[in-house]
Amino acid sequence: MGSAEQTRMHEGSAIPGRLSASRELLRLLIEEVGAPGFAAMRRRPGLVAEVDQHAAEVRDSLGDGRGSPSTVALAGYTEGLIHAAEEAGWEFPAEIDWAAGDWRVIRLLAICVLASDGREL
Repeated sequence: MGSAEQTRMHEGSAIPGRLSASRELLRLLIEEVGAPGFAAMRRRPGLVAEVDQHAAEVRDSLGDGRGSPSTVALAGYTEGLIHAAEEAGWEFPAEIDWAAGDWRVIRLLAICVLASDGREL
């Protein structure tokens, strides 16, 4: 098995292109939610606590709660969260109001925090 194949296997997917697609999804999420969310976290300490709780719940859902989930796992979780929310009638806000505390947006920001742990995106 070549190193590219080992990387895909290590990241939780043997499907060619899945790691690349997962990285792209997380890059877009960080661009749309993470960048403004990280700035909001610097201004709002309460938001940091909320995000930390959500990040812990995502880690628990996708693994043992100690390590960071794989890129593929985070992307799959993100897709599932967004699809389930949309099926329930939720729409991604055109402008994020961090004070409003929409748990889905906070959960997406938590995913951004987990994805920004130094991994290659």
